[in-house]
Amino acid sequence: MQAAPAPPRLSVVVTCTTGGTHVDRCLAALAAQRDAPPFEVIVPVDASLPDVARWREAFPDVRFPELATDGIGAARDPGVRHLAYDLRRATGLGAARGEWIALTEDHARPAPDWCARIAAAHERWPHAAIGGAIDNAGGPALTWAVYFSDFGRYQSPLPEGPSDYVSDVNVSYKRAPLEAVAASWRSAYHETAVHGALRARGEVLWRDPSIVVVQERGTLRPGACLRERFAWGRLYAGKRAHEVGRAKRWQLALLAPLLPPLLLWRQTRTSAARGRNLAPFARALPWLAVLLVAWSAGETVGLWTGRPTAHARRGIAPEAGESA
Repeated sequence: MQAAPAPPRLSVVVTCTTGGTHVDRCLAALAAQRDAPPFEVIVPVDASLPDVARWREAFPDVRFPELATDGIGAARDPGVRHLAYDLRRATGLGAARGEWIALTEDHARPAPDWCARIAAAHERWPHAAIGGAIDNAGGPALTWAVYFSDFGRYQSPLPEGPSDYVSDVNVSYKRAPLEAVAASWRSAYHETAVHGALRARGEVLWRDPSIVVVQERGTLRPGACLRERFAWGRLYAGKRAHEVGRAKRWQLALLAPLLPPLLLWRQTRTSAARGRNLAPFARALPWLAVLLVAWSAGETVGLWTGRPTAHARRGIAPEAGESA
């Protein structure tokens, strides 16, 4: 009899958000890792992703666990599709066998030493969650605006140390504390819920600037970006509306229109402090302002209605919303 193979030290879960060649690029970068510990790659898939057979053939060492998402992965509403991403993340975490479990997505291209850096960080630090930097591959002003809107706080040079925030596009966990808060992610992974549960246990979220992925969104269309911002803002607020009291909910709804200047100021301050992407930030400012207005409008609707999406269908009730 042959002995069962030893489990990998690291499990990498890649979440499909756009799919297609974005997945190919991400998996190719993982296949080219240098000095990595034994690791596995997991890409949760469902019927809404048409390229699964091709991915299986091109990357035979990758695991592709299948799940049922009730068709929401192909929904036209970006908010509904986002719910499918969190189901895929939860499936990936549940399938992982490693001592450490890393999350990223198909838009991200891990640096050649990404896996090695994750292993070194977890060997060095006792912290439950260790997040890294997210940089942008470049592109026109709209691409930069979306990047700053989503990941401006994670741009290099990322300060090392404890943080209230790490991103599910570049985060890794130690298995034991992640399993201890499994109730927060077993059915659907929500970044803020998982990290809130870890902090409630006294765990530390740590930032390590040496762990880097590069974001590559490809060609973006203004209309699609605005719909995405509105839908994600509504998704976030629709979930939050059920977590706060009624008085707090109305207060947040009244203050939501003030978010664009506040968020724009925060982004400007962060980019100025990092001092690396000032020229693209200046070009992106007009688009960034428009995207933040769309997000604020979505938050306002989510808070007033208490619904994370405009759809009432199985699996998309108000209580099924999520924090973006």
